[in-house]
Amino acid sequence: MQSTIIGLLILSILLFVLSIFQKDRGKEVEKQMENLSIQLMQEMYQIKKKVSLLEEELMVNSTNSLENMSLSHGTKLTRDDVLAMYEEGNTIQDIAALTNYSEVEIDELLSQKV
Repeated sequence: MQSTIIGLLILSILLFVLSIFQKDRGKEVEKQMENLSIQLMQEMYQIKKKVSLLEEELMVNSTNSLENMSLSHGTKLTRDDVLAMYEEGNTIQDIAALTNYSEVEIDELLSQKV
């Protein structure tokens, strides 16, 4: 009986020492998750930069196309044109400067009911 208890005690000590030197898999998984998180954040940052550049390019192109449409073709500026420019973030003063209309005319076009 004593030999069984001594054997179990030695076995438990050996297993305890072995567990101390064994690699912690939780730390590996944690490190992998951290690396994945950093990689995803970098990719998101790059995508946001590309989207903002595309938005700026689109805004410049749409403003230029609306300006060219109203000035070079001699067409009458519609409420939809003014509303599109206004929704893009242009102020009434900016729209008036781009279209050679007065601020009052732009304001009247914006205030018209559909």
